[in-house]
Amino acid sequence: MLESIGHLHQVAAQWKFNPEDVLLIALNACGARSPLPKPRMRFRLRLDSRPDEPLYLILALGRSDSPFELDENELRLGGVKVGRVDGIEDDDAVLGYWRGGRRMLTLNSNARSQCTGCVFCPNTLEDASDPKIKALDLTGYLGTLAATSGMADLSSVNTVTVCTGCFLHEHLALEHLAKIRAAMAANGCVGTLHFLSSVLTTGDGLDAAARLGPFHLTLTAECFTGRPQILKESKAKLTPERMVSVLGEAKERGITTDFTYIIGLDPIEEAIEHLRRFVPVTTTFPRFQTYQAHNALMDVYRAPGSERIEWHLTMRRGLEELFGPTGLRPAWWQNYRSPWCFSFADEDLTGARI
Repeated sequence: MLESIGHLHQVAAQWKFNPEDVLLIALNACGARSPLPKPRMRFRLRLDSRPDEPLYLILALGRSDSPFELDENELRLGGVKVGRVDGIEDDDAVLGYWRGGRRMLTLNSNARSQCTGCVFCPNTLEDASDPKIKALDLTGYLGTLAATSGMADLSSVNTVTVCTGCFLHEHLALEHLAKIRAAMAANGCVGTLHFLSSVLTTGDGLDAAARLGPFHLTLTAECFTGRPQILKESKAKLTPERMVSVLGEAKERGITTDFTYIIGLDPIEEAIEHLRRFVPVTTTFPRFQTYQAHNALMDVYRAPGSERIEWHLTMRRGLEELFGPTGLRPAWWQNYRSPWCFSFADEDLTGARI
C-alpha cells in the first residue's frame, strides 16, 4: 500500500492529491501494528503536517503486515513518526456519542452489538456496552446525556442518528423511531431524525417516516457484488435496483437521502456502474467508507487490486467525477473512514473535522 514517507509523497505528487488524504486512505485500508491490547480502538490523531487540525479515527490494530505502527503516543509509517495520538478508547458499541462537536448525537438505541450479520462489521470482535434500553428510558437517557454534556437540553442538536442493525422488520423500526422522536421533543430537540438501515423500504413505511420529519434515510447499500456472501440476509435481498427506487420514493416525500458504501469490496468498474444510478436520488453526500479488514481472514473479501494505493485513488477519482457536479461534499466528522478529509477533487474541504 505505502512503504515509506518518500513513497507517500511520490504517490501524492503523481496523482495530484494532498499527501494527508493519501496517508489516511492507506491507514484505514491497512490498519496498524500495535502493542495495545485491543484489536480495534478509537482515538484522536494530529498529523505532524497539520498539527492544528485534530481528527478522529477508528482502526484495526492487530495487522502485523501493516506499514503503520501505533502506540499510546504516536503513529508511524515505515518506522517514521507521522502523527501524535491521544484519547485512545476501546471501540465498543456505546449507547450514545457525539459527532461534529455536539451538533449530531448518534444512538445505538436498539442493542447494536446483537447484530452479527455482515462480514465487514466489527461488532462481533469487541465487547459491548450498549444494553437495550426500554422505551420509557429514552427521554430520561437523552436528558441525562444533555446534563452530563453541560447542556440545559438538546435544543442545539441538529441531528439525532439511530445507527443499529437490529431491526428485523420495518414496523419495529418505525415504532422505535417514533419513540426516539418523542424523546427528542421532550428534551427540546426539533432537529432531523436520521436512520441508517435497510429495512425501511415500503411506501407506507416511507410515509410514516416522513410524518416523523424532518427525516433523513441512509440506506445501507454497502456493496453490489457478492452480497449473499458478505451481507446478512435482510440486506442481501435488497437489490441495487430496489435501493435506487426506495431512495427515489423517499426523495419524493421530502426525506433527505443518501447511502452507505464500502470501498474495497467491489471491482471498480461494477461499483461505478451501479453508483451512477444512485446520483439522481441522493440529496446529501453518501457515506463512502474504506474497507477495514479487522483480521487476515477478512482479507479474502477484498476486491482484486484493492491492496494497492493506486486502486483506491482510482476509485476516489471516479467517485469525484460522479458526485462532483452535484455540489454535495463530504465531511470527515460524519465519516472517519472517508477517502476525503482535506480535499475533494481540486477543492479544499473546510470546517471542523471532529
